[in-house]
Amino acid sequence: MSFIDDIIHFLGGPVQDICNPKHLIDPATGQAPSCAPLSAFIVLGAALLLSLIAMMANRFLVNYKMVASYRREYMNWMNAVRKARKDGDEKQLDKLMKRQSAVMKMSSRATLEQLKTYPITIVPFYLIYAVLGYALSSTPYTAYAPFLFPFATIIGTGVAAGLPLFFWYLVCSFTISVPLSRIFGVSAAFSMAPTTGDTK
Repeated sequence: MSFIDDIIHFLGGPVQDICNPKHLIDPATGQAPSCAPLSAFIVLGAALLLSLIAMMANRFLVNYKMVASYRREYMNWMNAVRKARKDGDEKQLDKLMKRQSAVMKMSSRATLEQLKTYPITIVPFYLIYAVLGYALSSTPYTAYAPFLFPFATIIGTGVAAGLPLFFWYLVCSFTISVPLSRIFGVSAAFSMAPTTGDTK
């Protein structure tokens, strides 16, 4: 067993004991009865924690004003090039193409600026997801839904669908990330709308 496995088992053990007591595991199938809704709230809490880590890293390490400015400049330039080609304005097109190298560098800088937080966010993601995978490995479904989700399994007449860990985590993550991005003010990076006026 590796050092990483030791960490995963140490962190996931208490969750596994709470959610899937060993005496309830079926020896024939190796599965315990689903501990939903408890497992659903555990995954929701993990998704919230990971989203907070990601948003705080983005808020304090990424210069979003610079990213938004460079992205708008790039989109303005692209729109101006498209318009010059459509109008057949070779003089304006030549003028714009002289700025191509500078504009591409700006776009690359904006992308690299956003990637600064990648190492900080990817390690906790893999660790927490591995802990959840270990802790909830013996439960058939992580969450139940009153209606059929894509990729969910119909499990009976009383409950419409059962969601496995991966898809329930995606639902939680996307649901949490949108409002948190607005609270932390990091949604500006995704605004690529051009400003009015021609690119000089």
